[in-house]
Amino acid sequence: MDGVLTRLILLVIVVSAVVFPGGCNDNIDSGTLPYLGERGAGETLLNGGSEQAEANVEPVEEVTATGNGNLTIVLYFGNKEGYLTAEKRVIPKTPGVARAAMNELIKGPTAQSGLYASIPPGTRLKDIKIEDGLATVDFTESIQSKHPGGSAGESLTIGSIVNTLTQFPSVQEVQILVEGRVVETLAGHLDISKPLERQAEIIRPNPGTF
Repeated sequence: MDGVLTRLILLVIVVSAVVFPGGCNDNIDSGTLPYLGERGAGETLLNGGSEQAEANVEPVEEVTATGNGNLTIVLYFGNKEGYLTAEKRVIPKTPGVARAAMNELIKGPTAQSGLYASIPPGTRLKDIKIEDGLATVDFTESIQSKHPGGSAGESLTIGSIVNTLTQFPSVQEVQILVEGRVVETLAGHLDISKPLERQAEIIRPNPGTF
């Protein structure tokens, strides 16, 4: 009888170990990356997705007029889980809406959004041009020299630029320049030497404030 009981106890322990293997992943420790958040296990980078990411893809949001001379645009910033989250912002109506969107992206998220800025501090927009579906956007060298690094952080910086610009119907691809030059990478992980398409797989709803 004691032997049977012992075997039952061992069986329960084994089953428990299979069903509950280890602890859950903690949320991103924002302290490891001052303005971006690190994506945890199973991260999805700009160059690739996952089945889980594809299930959470959000549709492209359209710029809308508010009826009082303003426009509502969508900006993408990092969230505490290491993905991008959309923040809607009202700006004055302007023919250069893509340029205005980039300048708003550089300013960073509103305090109440609980999101992280995606562009390194000190970065300025030098120029932007849209032609035949390609937006060529040129930044000052701070976007490289002041980037904190990390593959997830680099992914969010690039993704925030590309996804913010591809909300506009006239933009299908984005070429990022630094000081007027094509560069291979911002922080050593992702290739930006060629035009990039929208990366909806790294967009998630806001998981909440910090």
